[in-house]
Amino acid sequence: MSKMTANQRGIFAMLGAGFCFGTNDAMTKLATNYLPVSQIVGLRGIFAFALAFLIILLRRELYAFARTRNPALIARALIEGFTGIVLIYCLARMPLANVTAILMIQPFLLTVVGAAFLGETVGWRRWLAIAAGFAGMLLVMKPATSGFNSTTLIVLFATLMILTRDLLTRKIPHDIPISMVVFGTSLVGSFVGLSGSLVEPWTTPSFTGTAIVMVAALFLVAAFYLMTLAFRGTNVSVISPFRYAMIVNAVFLGYVLFGDIPDSISIAGMAIIVGAGLYMLHRETVKSRASRTAPPEVPH
Repeated sequence: MSKMTANQRGIFAMLGAGFCFGTNDAMTKLATNYLPVSQIVGLRGIFAFALAFLIILLRRELYAFARTRNPALIARALIEGFTGIVLIYCLARMPLANVTAILMIQPFLLTVVGAAFLGETVGWRRWLAIAAGFAGMLLVMKPATSGFNSTTLIVLFATLMILTRDLLTRKIPHDIPISMVVFGTSLVGSFVGLSGSLVEPWTTPSFTGTAIVMVAALFLVAAFYLMTLAFRGTNVSVISPFRYAMIVNAVFLGYVLFGDIPDSISIAGMAIIVGAGLYMLHRETVKSRASRTAPPEVPH
């Protein structure tokens, strides 16, 4: 598969993963009305584990179970498990769209990391777009104002955890089936959630709460699968900006399910983040086109 073809596949996978993650977040936020945070993570992990195992059986990939001991896969699964608890805690205390918007600085962080550690070239225009993205995040967070919610700092921490998770995804060997990555992540997530019962009282789950968590698990498994696919053999700086499409989904679901309407300052910040992401995509397109049309270097 050519690099361009791989990037195109990665773009569609990222868009799908963004939709599924956003829907999972909405369902887990809804579930906090019925269940404690750790219980949501534990039950969701168990349901996701069962779905992943079913996929493995259908794809006849039982042979790859030994590969789940890969260090990068284990580290990624642990980070995902703890990130789940942190994000659900934040979702219970903040509007869905605001949490999502802050998480959207992660593509800009990935571009910075790609330039600093992965040898990817980032021009001055994209650096300006990154600066604009961070400015948009500040408008959403509203530091030093009466509208500041200290939970946004926890969301920012979760963003760094997600950044680490996505970088670890790139370290997982391509011969490990994606279903095994999903399986390992779900298994660890269930244990992380179950361990929360030691410090947080659990309740007898209602039918409604259980059904909501099951729907969340379905979208979470799809999101895990698509996100892993998005980062396999693709260019980080090309794929990452498409994650911002989650903002549109979050605003819609936040309004429909919770009646949340972002204030004008937050909307401005979200618009800046989306605009900066679009501009980064445009600059990458220009760069790719120039590299394809540039004449070959003549040796001296």
